[in-house]
Amino acid sequence: MLALPALLWCAAPPVMAALGEAVSSVSSDTARLQASLRIVGGAGYDVHELTTPAGTTIREYIAPSGTVFAVAWRGPFKPDLRLLLGGYFDLYASSPRSAGSTRTQLAIDQRALVVRAGGHMRAFSGLAWVPALVPAGVSAGALQ
Repeated sequence: MLALPALLWCAAPPVMAALGEAVSSVSSDTARLQASLRIVGGAGYDVHELTTPAGTTIREYIAPSGTVFAVAWRGPFKPDLRLLLGGYFDLYASSPRSAGSTRTQLAIDQRALVVRAGGHMRAFSGLAWVPALVPAGVSAGALQ
């Protein structure tokens, strides 16, 4: 009987500090993903960088208000975008691809969400941000 709760705990999906949400869940992300965490201060924001055992790096860009305004990923495996994008996933999934999108490169330019992603087997990268949440003085070009 004790095995069932343990099995359910292991099957629970990891909770991410998703785009547009508060940063408070980053520590649980680290444990659930068995990732290492590194926090770097930036000009007008902090970056919480998680590196998974599989080698994928996820960066969560945190505004001074404590809100995740952008997420980026790079590595041999794509992360679960439903978890990373949180409430913005449906907008991502339903948005038309912008000019310049190809089979291997994705561009989405909406007022509420911008996404750039691409790659090929074992080399994926991407960046998603909410323009309205980007702190003043921070340019999208500074995000990687």
